[in-house]
Amino acid sequence: MTTLRAILILMFGFCSLPCMLPAQTTPKVMSEPVQSALIKQDWKRAERVLRSELRSNPRDLDRQTLLAICLMRQQKFDAALRQAELITRSHPQAYAAHMIAAECHMRLGQTDKALDIFRLARTIAPDSAEPAMALGMVLSSTGRFDEAITFLEESLFRRPGNMPLTMQLVRCYLRLGRASEAAELATRAAELAPGDANAQMMAGEALMASRRTEQAIDFLQQAIRLGVGSSSPHMLLTIALQDNGRTDEALAVARAYVQGSQDDPQGWYNVGLLQLEKMQLDSSLRSLKKAVGLKPNYPEAYYNLGRVYDGLGFGEDAIQSYRRAAATGGNFAADAYLGMALIYRKSGNFTEAIRAHSQSVSLRDTSQVMRVQRLQTCFEADRCADASGFIDKDVRDFPTSPGVLFEAARCFARTGRRSDAERILTFLDKESPALARELRIFMSM
Repeated sequence: MTTLRAILILMFGFCSLPCMLPAQTTPKVMSEPVQSALIKQDWKRAERVLRSELRSNPRDLDRQTLLAICLMRQQKFDAALRQAELITRSHPQAYAAHMIAAECHMRLGQTDKALDIFRLARTIAPDSAEPAMALGMVLSSTGRFDEAITFLEESLFRRPGNMPLTMQLVRCYLRLGRASEAAELATRAAELAPGDANAQMMAGEALMASRRTEQAIDFLQQAIRLGVGSSSPHMLLTIALQDNGRTDEALAVARAYVQGSQDDPQGWYNVGLLQLEKMQLDSSLRSLKKAVGLKPNYPEAYYNLGRVYDGLGFGEDAIQSYRRAAATGGNFAADAYLGMALIYRKSGNFTEAIRAHSQSVSLRDTSQVMRVQRLQTCFEADRCADASGFIDKDVRDFPTSPGVLFEAARCFARTGRRSDAERILTFLDKESPALARELRIFMSM
């Protein structure tokens, strides 16, 4: 005959939180109809039988608790909550009922109420690991990682082999920038579970975050062999291999992935990016076109497509790709405008070049590179006099940047502001002797 405790363990194994009766509860034997319905997970029938049996014994705590569970398993969370609260009013120390109530509050989006009840359940059953586990899981899922860590660490101490707990704690460490602790915990878990693809993936991810890319490679390769159902290990493995100078292997991994995932735009993007790094421009062009074909709003792919077209000498196509990258937004818009500006400068179209430079600077005002390139274009276009307003601003904004100051000084010298150029030259003599020598030669001509 199946005991109530065994049934609860079976049932809560399918729930979102790890609830069960405390060890000190003395279970009663359930009737055969109830056992049969619960084992078959026929929650509606179990509810009907339990309600019938409770008519003759309405104070039966075990049956009342099972009724609340059956309601919850049918996603009748309001009804399950009312049933659980009915139990706790009569039995304030009913641990299982409190856990059910907290679960229902979670399902109803009432997180703060759920947390309060989990804390109460913890005082009722201090020797039980479940309330701490639930608190840790809920707090981490709502972004309260600092608070979650205390409960997760406590739970893991009690349940050292629990993989969901370990993975959640690793995620908290990573979100809080504690990458070394995440890597140590994740690698121990992966070594204890060599056949668990998710554990291998977690270890690889944590090692990547802690910049231990060489160690991450073996774990990521194992995750792929075991069949992790996502693109993440392939993506991370290509990065890890590339970081360790193994670009050919990285490209092989990326290609192997897209062979089995032809419709994944990120996969094609990664292949195209690696081909671009190896200057396989024609192949990179094909791969990046596949990426944007699958994902029309893909700024990273359009930006690198512009780089490929530029490398192939197709300036107009490059500009169009850069425009698409800028139009789709994201972090690549400023780089895309800079790419356009450099192509216009190369072709002698300085008016469009300076206009594109202005866009790039407005989008990334803190970038020294953007300012340096704009100053170079002004100098090459012989338009330093027209640009005196932003040249002065560049000097004010970057008073210690050798690159910005060198370009500004060349413009000052060209427009007759020799004293300003001399002042910069004195600075460069100390900070960048090579640039100082180049500036001195220019000023002497």
